[in-house]
Amino acid sequence: MYWGGNDYDKMAQLVIDIYIDYNITSFPIDEKDICRKLGLKLVPYSSYTVEDRALLMIKSSDAFFSPKTKCTPPTIFYNDMVESKERQRYSIFHEIKHYVNNDPDDSQYNDDMADYFARYIMCPVPYLIKANINDELTLISDHGVSYEAARYAIKNVRKRRERYGDKIFEYEQPLIELLSTNSF
Repeated sequence: MYWGGNDYDKMAQLVIDIYIDYNITSFPIDEKDICRKLGLKLVPYSSYTVEDRALLMIKSSDAFFSPKTKCTPPTIFYNDMVESKERQRYSIFHEIKHYVNNDPDDSQYNDDMADYFARYIMCPVPYLIKANINDELTLISDHGVSYEAARYAIKNVRKRRERYGDKIFEYEQPLIELLSTNSF
């Protein structure tokens, strides 16, 4: 489902804030490092018994976020037994959005925004435009994303170029300045 453009802009701004706040300047972005910086505990499914893994898989075959309690920090549980490391990374970034936004539920809206957040944090559109990245294979090899995530990212770049050319919006400028030291 497509939501309002303003919703996607908010996710883009959130990603840009994370890049700036944590001085992220290289690709592929390290999901485990971001979790550490955000104070998120990251727990792989493989650290549990077979019986417990079955319960985790009922909750999610990919990953899920558990808020902070009296005894535990905020935690992302992720399926590290999925063959695709790119899918693992995507799932972790998806859950990071749920944590950062303090999402109250798993509504379709929150999940769609988390999907967009995950793609955008791995492949920020203004960076792709500025670096003149136009193909999925570059994203797969240089950004550690799956083909599906790369396809969506390139689709977003193409739509953006159709509408605005290579324009970098004012709110995106700090990201371009940060990344320009290492990336262009």
